[in-house]
Amino acid sequence: MSTKIGFVGLGTMGKVMSRRLMTAGYPVTVWNRTKESGEDVVKDGAAWANSPKAVAQVSEVVITMTSDAAASEEVICGPDGVLEGAHAGLICIDCASIAPEASQSNSARAAENGVALLDAPVSGGPKVAENGELGIMVGGPRDAFKTVEPILNELGKMVLYTGPSGNGTTLKLIANLVMGVTIQAVAEALVLAAKTGIPPQSVIDITSLPGTGPQTGAMATRGPRMIGRNFFPPHFSTNNMDKDLTGAIRLGEKYGVSLPTTSAAREILRAVKSRGEGHIDSSAVVTVLEAMADTRVGGKE
Repeated sequence: MSTKIGFVGLGTMGKVMSRRLMTAGYPVTVWNRTKESGEDVVKDGAAWANSPKAVAQVSEVVITMTSDAAASEEVICGPDGVLEGAHAGLICIDCASIAPEASQSNSARAAENGVALLDAPVSGGPKVAENGELGIMVGGPRDAFKTVEPILNELGKMVLYTGPSGNGTTLKLIANLVMGVTIQAVAEALVLAAKTGIPPQSVIDITSLPGTGPQTGAMATRGPRMIGRNFFPPHFSTNNMDKDLTGAIRLGEKYGVSLPTTSAAREILRAVKSRGEGHIDSSAVVTVLEAMADTRVGGKE
């Protein structure tokens, strides 16, 4: 693999994805805001650069993986950002889950600098990424997508080209709408089962049977976390789920689509955040529902 890849943002997912590309044989140059967080990736064989600009200068493709729109804009468009290291043929792949309009803005600014930018948020956690089985939703110039498709295929089991800039992040919001609402349903089911005297694990078992209607990945992955109170480190934080459901609600408002279950799920997430626990896994919504149930049973409501 001769394509030189840069990777900006070495959080939990960024580390796994950059290692996956290195294992596939790609030369990888990395940068992270906190250098210490990237030391283990460098020990594994990645080169270190002192800024996103420096990463871009030595790379043909730069992948960015940040936490929100502000961080995405900063590492791509800001001082010492990717665009300041622009050169002919450079392609940037932004894997951040951000608002579609933010992706479109970054893409327009990239085009002004001769850089093709693809919005390519991913679906799946670290273990899925380690196995190269992510779902990747891509928006942006089709010719740029075709160029980097082999790279994305190393990271994802399903790589979908969705059309113009912003379509990838739009699909990601819609996909996370399903996940956020489903996690809420899982929590409700487990709390109800416990109150009726049925072991919550029985709910996980019966809804894990392949081919049955209730089978859901959210129950399989979040159910055990809820039972074991394993909320940290997060699989997907409460803050991030709140961000994405808010984005989905705004998208619904833009297109005149009512999203009542999404709005209800967001309110429970915000109850978790109000306790100062936005950094823990979004499956912590189960604790809010338990507290509500205890209050009702206690006759205080």
